This record gives sequence, C-alpha cells and structure tokens, in this order.
Amino acid sequence: MALLLCDIDGTLLRPVGLGRRAFEGAVADLFGRLPEGPRFPYDGLLDTQIARMTLEAMGVEASSDVLGRLLDGYVARLETERPPDPASLRLPGVEAFLTEAAARGHRLALLTGNVRRGAEIKLAMADLDRHFPRDAAGALLGAFGDDAPDRPSLAPLALQRCAGAGRAGGAAWIVGDSPRDVETAKASGLRCAAVATGLTPAHALEALEPDLVLAGLDRAESLWPLLEEERPA
Repeated sequence: MALLLCDIDGTLLRPVGLGRRAFEGAVADLFGRLPEGPRFPYDGLLDTQIARMTLEAMGVEASSDVLGRLLDGYVARLETERPPDPASLRLPGVEAFLTEAAARGHRLALLTGNVRRGAEIKLAMADLDRHFPRDAAGALLGAFGDDAPDRPSLAPLALQRCAGAGRAGGAAWIVGDSPRDVETAKASGLRCAAVATGLTPAHALEALEPDLVLAGLDRAESLWPLLEEERPA
C-alpha cells in the first residue's frame, strides 16, 4: 500500500490554459495592464510564486495585501470558467488510474502548486474531486500552493496532514509532470513517478532520474509493482 501525492495541472488535467487565462484576467482587473515582455512558464510553480513573479515583472510591490487581492481575483475568475465537458479536461486514463489505485488499496492525496480553492475548482470542473479524500473539516487532503513558500516545503506538510487523517503508511510517492515534482521528491526523500503529459518531455524527465517515467497515467502498468514493494516512506 502506497500514498500517492498527486499534482494536478499536466498530471491529471490537460494544460489547456484555464488557470493562466483566469490569472491574467485577475491581473488586468487589478492593475489595468499585464506584464510587458515574454510570458514565463507556470510549470511546477506555486500560485503564490506566480503571483510574486508577475508583480515583480510589473514593478509592483508584492505586499501580502496585494498578493491576497490578486489571488482572490484569480479564484473568482476561475470559478467563472466553463469547460464544454468535464472529460475534455482530463488527461487520458486519469479516471481509470485513480480508480485502480484505490481498488489496489493505495491512498490518494494532493501535492499541488494550486491554491487550495483553485485546486477544488479545477478538480470539480473535471469531475475528479470525488476521487480524493477530505479532512475532518471537509477540505481536500494534501498540501497546496498557499500553504508554503516553495514546492519542497509542501511535501512534509502533505505527509503530516495525511498521517493526521489516518491515510499514511507504506511508501509515499509524488506523481507529477514537472522537474520541480522530481526535485521535491528527491529533497523530501520520497519516490517519484514522473509523467510526460505536461510541458516537459520524457527524455528531460528521465535525465533527472525519478524512480519511474511514464508516458502518461494511461500507461501505468509498470507503476503498480513498484508501489506494491511496500518500501517505507
């Protein structure tokens, strides 16, 4: 039995730009303009880091008040997004993967750069929130982009929350599509299944030496034996 700490964008959901569109809309709402110059990739960054980097590019002080207003505006805009079909947001095989993981006795939780409310909205849009457990307060279980200053700091927090909810035990794996997911796993002493469904191709993920690289979660046959080795977290 393993604990799978799942990323969202590029891992479970297609990177179709919903979040970027909502975030840039919130920036424009708040400041009447967008940053000049080329866009930077959001891949693997926390929403709070994206907000800080955007404000820095605009020459705006990233005070806690401004950050809060910007992220609140982002969440409000994200709530207005209406994808044509939940299935259109899901990457191939994701629902079958989550269902089989649970059937095999593995435990699911989240480790994502999305702020908690953004994660809730995105997973609900794709009809995937039902696969993930909630804590005693009814919130999705895991660690989120508004919980810590950087991604590696999310891992111990996710483990702590899962243990508190009685969902720890066995090896803990990060399942994600970004080099930052691999780096977070290594920094935290966790195992990692990297999936090449985001912006980073398989060969670049392989160069980082995660425990496993998958073409996608629809090609997860080689993961199950590794999860069931019963190595401790």
